[in-house]
Parts: sequence; structure tokens; C-alpha cells
Amino acid sequence: MKNIIIKDGRNHRVISGNAISLLDTLPASIFELDYGQETGFSLNETDSPFKNSEKLYGDAEAITERVLSAFDIVEGNLGVLFSGPKGLGKSLTVRNICKGALKKGLPVILIKKHFEDITAFVETINQSVAVVFDEFEKIYPDRNRADRDDLEGQDSLLNLFDSSLKCKKLFLLTVNDTHNLSDYLLNRPGRLHYHFRMNRLSIDEITEYCKDRLDRERHGLIRDILSLGARIPDFSYDMLRSIVFELNTRGCGLPEARKVLNIEAKTRSPFDYTVYFKSGKTENGFDYIDTGDSRHGLNWYGKANGERDGAAANMLEARWTGDADGSLSLDGKHVHWTQREKKGTDRVEKIVFVPAKGGFLASENDWD
Repeated sequence: MKNIIIKDGRNHRVISGNAISLLDTLPASIFELDYGQETGFSLNETDSPFKNSEKLYGDAEAITERVLSAFDIVEGNLGVLFSGPKGLGKSLTVRNICKGALKKGLPVILIKKHFEDITAFVETINQSVAVVFDEFEKIYPDRNRADRDDLEGQDSLLNLFDSSLKCKKLFLLTVNDTHNLSDYLLNRPGRLHYHFRMNRLSIDEITEYCKDRLDRERHGLIRDILSLGARIPDFSYDMLRSIVFELNTRGCGLPEARKVLNIEAKTRSPFDYTVYFKSGKTENGFDYIDTGDSRHGLNWYGKANGERDGAAANMLEARWTGDADGSLSLDGKHVHWTQREKKGTDRVEKIVFVPAKGGFLASENDWD
């Protein structure tokens, strides 16, 4: 058995073994970063995070193509942020990007725990690599928002994300809540060029998943699953997977499955809504709505007079419209004017609620 002695300044490391190779560059493999008090930083080859070949839904393939093609073009680093609640496909999309990076010959380095002075180590890698921080805000807290003075915070990594390294790097970060990110990372495309927000599953994603996973004879339940998905603000693949499992294995209906599953539909969710009147007039608004509320107050500003109008809606009666946007429709008979004098004027025909991607108005024209 031969020894290899590595001299780094005054430090000498002795490595014993017959399976030793001296490489000029890292191979296109997956590595987990580790650190030892005596050995310093090391990269341990692994493939476990990429064994899952689960089918991807939604925009994952389009996002992968966009990120990798941009990285081919840019001269400096490319930072990519994925945000949103757990179970919406952030990590799966990142893994898909990493698979594409491997095909292009880029090594992938996984950062799964907190390390001090990681910037200095990454700067020593004189080749392009992809660096992944999964649940970034947990392993590198924002020192301004977390009482963790014992750890280097997010601001210590700003130079790492800047486009100043010898060989450009692809940085992929996932976070569950952007409120836990440093102000020096959000709205800074020079550091994190892309920000993909994953706030809810689309109706198309839910439909495709159900057609793939739900027993064919139970496809008639897809409409009910879509309606449930539109009602829950953070409806996730975890929820969808558990619903499909119960329906397939127990042969039950959705109401029975909901009774036993750890899924709560009575939560406030952002909706854009349009009020359709018998006269043909329409009004638009936005609100956080509890779809299990028997009396929810809606308010909007009239387009013609700019006055604040409102009605009370029984959201329990809302039904999925069948449209691809996952909208819910409420018949006018379940809408009541909050002001008695309005009751005899133009009647509401229906209100259509469309789940909003984020917690803000979908269009500035809503208030024209």
C-alpha cells in the first residue's frame, strides 16, 4: 500500500490507499461538502439525492432549460432562488437542474449544514460547479432576524454570490420563507439573478398528477380534488400524494379521506375575484378568503363612481368552475348586499374567485 503525502504550506497530510488518483479537476459527480478540524474541507462523492426518478410536473423542465441556458451565456456567477412552502417541488426542480448540469460536465456540490468561511473554500475551486443550498435560511440564518450570533450569517456569503470568482459558479438556493432572507439578497439580481416563487400547485399540475397516479376508475373524483386544491393556499404534492393514496387503497370518496387526513381546508387563501351583475357590469377585487366561511365580507371600489361597495358571500356554496385556472364560482343567490338600500338595485349573477399566485393584486387594472 503506497502513501501519498500532500504538502500545503507547512501542513503535511499523509493519505494511504491503493485507490488514489491525482486529478486536475473535479469530475462531473455529486459531492457533499464536509469539514474536519484536522483535515479541513473535503468533498465526499454521493449519488443518493438523485436516485429518485419521480416524474416532474408544472414548469420544472422549462425552468431547468432557462437556468442552464443562462449559465452558458453569463460571464460571471448565476444565482437562482426558489421560494415557497414545503412540498411544492422546489427541491425536485433543483435536482433536475443539477442533473442537467452533470450532463454538461459540471460537478454538483451540496451544502447541507453550516460551515464557517465557506467562501474561501469555494474560491479555491478553479472550475465551474453548481453549488446547492437546500433550505438556505435554516443553515445560514439572517443575523438581523435570528438570535444566532454564534454562526456566520447570510451576509457573510454576499461575496460568494457576487460575480467576482475566478471561474463562474451556479448557485441554487431553496427557502421556505423569504421573510427569513437578508435584505441584501432579495431584489438583488446581481447576486441572485432568478427568483422562482412556488406558492401553490396549478390546476394543470394537479390534473396531470391525478391522471398518472389515481386509479382510472376513480378519475371522476379529479374534479373534487381540483376544487379542494383551489381552496387551500399551500396545497402541496404531499397533500395530493396522501389523498391519492387513500382513494386508491381504501376505495373511499374524498369527504371520507379528508376526515382522516392531516389536511385542513378552512384556511385563508389569496383570491382575485370578479363580480358579475345581471346588467352585464363587472367589478374586480382581491381578498384573503376563508372558503369555509358562511358569511365573508367582500369589498370593491366601483369603476364608475369610485365608491366603496360590498356584499356578504356564503363561501361554503362556492363550486369549482372546471376552468384551468382553478377558479371557484359562487351563484348570486348566495351573495347578499351589506347595505339594505343596495338590495333593490342591480343584482349579482355570480362571483368568480381565482386563486392568486401571490398575496397581492394580480393586475393593477383591478382598480381602474
